[in-house]
Amino acid sequence: MRLSAHFVSEEFGCPGAHQRWHQAHPTVVDGHLIEHLEELRLLVGRPLIVVSGHRCLAWERYRGRSGLSQHVHGRAADLVSGYATVAQAEQAGFTGIGNAGLWAAHVDVGPGGRRRWSY
Repeated sequence: MRLSAHFVSEEFGCPGAHQRWHQAHPTVVDGHLIEHLEELRLLVGRPLIVVSGHRCLAWERYRGRSGLSQHVHGRAADLVSGYATVAQAEQAGFTGIGNAGLWAAHVDVGPGGRRRWSY
């Protein structure tokens, strides 16, 4: 399903969907995330590749994570590193930015103000 001019819901599907044990569920994508991704795409000047979008709680726990991720709520995306700088992600309005070097690899629109971390 088309979410915006440049993004479709299939890009954000839970990675657990291909596991036999995983129960089917809708893909959750927050509209604010899409708005900011569109802004980032405009700033970058080329398509962004979403590596990971929505991840259900069952998948997060299967992977040994706490389930507190913004991905669970559809408010985060991991992008291919090297496409968007941290400065561009900040300019696009993301509140959470995880980076590898100078490049933003995780962006989110979660609550709680500005959050930054490195991989």
